[in-house]
Amino acid sequence: MKNNGEIEVLANGSLIKLSGWGKLNSGLKGSILIAATLLIFYFLFRQIDLASVLNLLSGVPPVVWAGAALITFSFPVISAYRWRFVLRTLGFDVPVTRCMLIIIGIWPLSSISPSKAGDLLKAVSLRDSIRPAIVAGSVITERLIDVLTLALLALTGGVAFGDIRIIAVGAAATSAVAFIFFVAAFGIRLPVGPKLQGIINDLFHSLRILRSRPGLLAAILALTAANWIATIVQTKLLFFGVGASVPLGFTATALPVAIFAGLLPITLAGMATRDGAMVILFASFATAPQALAAAILYSFFGYWLLAVAGIPFIKKALKL
Repeated sequence: MKNNGEIEVLANGSLIKLSGWGKLNSGLKGSILIAATLLIFYFLFRQIDLASVLNLLSGVPPVVWAGAALITFSFPVISAYRWRFVLRTLGFDVPVTRCMLIIIGIWPLSSISPSKAGDLLKAVSLRDSIRPAIVAGSVITERLIDVLTLALLALTGGVAFGDIRIIAVGAAATSAVAFIFFVAAFGIRLPVGPKLQGIINDLFHSLRILRSRPGLLAAILALTAANWIATIVQTKLLFFGVGASVPLGFTATALPVAIFAGLLPITLAGMATRDGAMVILFASFATAPQALAAAILYSFFGYWLLAVAGIPFIKKALKL
């Protein structure tokens, strides 16, 4: 975790540095991620006819584009309110408009960052009022709640649909997050040095406080549910747009596993790995070209649309 001095240096640096591409090792890592992304897409299109995928994409009805875009622009609104509630548990009252500006403004840099530096960028944005480790801890809290929500969806749906692969992933993710919550909530000391333990305490501070703030916790959980329900509905809409009829329940079951695949740090913004996972997971309800077309649309609406929309707000969000 960067200290306040390092955060200030980054804040005074270029956007290239903030994006994570400024250092030689980050540039090398980013190049490897891009190469891996292209390589996986190459193998995907060796198995799946590119012309068929492009034909499906060109035939998506305008109402689907409009509906999916509308859902996409709800994400930063939901995320802003949720992050504000998490920060309130820590005693910081950041206006929801500021939270929204930060989320939209860092989206472009986070999307292309080879080091997934979204947490650090939020720390840069609030460097004048909140310690970076505390800000990062608030984001980690959000991410853990996200992962737990998705894991429970996968686990429950996997049991309902009898898919052992999804059950295994859901159970593993649920267990991992439950362990982290347990360690954080009860202040269990890990076998690390005092300096690292202090950083861990900062990162897990909001998790511990949430136990005593049931009202805020309920609001955070409700907004998390709303965010993922919107994502699931959007994904079903995208499948509909490419001519595939995928049950909403199965979408809620399989999509979390595909998202987990996209979290593997081997491709840029989870592309290709998430796409390949969707082709495999949705094979019972969609052809390979349909699943890949829907996955490409998911990346566009879930990442790149907001990345482009956020470009004008980068400097204001980061107070550069």
